[in-house]
Amino acid sequence: MALICRSKMKWMTEKVAGVAGVAAVGVFWTALVAFAAAYPGYSHFHKAISELGAFGAPHALAWNLIGFIAPGVLLAMCGAGLATAIEVSGRKTAVYWLLVMSGVGFAGTGLIPVEMRQGSPFMQSAFTLGHILMTVLSGIPWVIAAFLLIGQAKRNPAWHRSRGVIVILAGVAVAGLAVNILAQALPVLAHRPGLAQRLSFGVYFAWFLIMAIQLLVVAPRARHEPATA
Repeated sequence: MALICRSKMKWMTEKVAGVAGVAAVGVFWTALVAFAAAYPGYSHFHKAISELGAFGAPHALAWNLIGFIAPGVLLAMCGAGLATAIEVSGRKTAVYWLLVMSGVGFAGTGLIPVEMRQGSPFMQSAFTLGHILMTVLSGIPWVIAAFLLIGQAKRNPAWHRSRGVIVILAGVAVAGLAVNILAQALPVLAHRPGLAQRLSFGVYFAWFLIMAIQLLVVAPRARHEPATA
């Protein structure tokens, strides 16, 4: 009976994590479109997403709460559930903490807004440096975790059929990081910093969305097909 209860609780945790991942994507991109529309003169091609929450920006507090903090918390929940679902031992491994850290880092970009001066980030500001640190804390752990998940999926029979997806997404994660790094070197992106950032964010959220869907699909499948898992 205790084993059945634990199994049911684990399945419910995975379901909540999957829903949280899907919700994070919906909340972030809906908020981005809405808040950008309410910002006079804002351009998705030339303005960084962080400018929506910068000091003095219209509706900055609301954006930081809805656009950064809420999705970040949801992503941390999704990452924690994902790592727990795939890890056969049930322990909180490095992947668990890396994905939670990524979500917390994303939320942190809303807790520490960027400071702008004459349309550019004021690099002497502790807020700007803290905002950048949170961005790094969101991106790097996520890429590392994306690769570590490959090994965990290999050890978990229920996730064997999703391993190909996980491998592809690991490569996509690197591509998303590369877009950020190469943005200044590629003319098409250097002159459109907003576009470069949105491509990078698109990859980041696409990864979580696909993995959240995998959570919602694999967990019920493993529960109902124990013999073939």
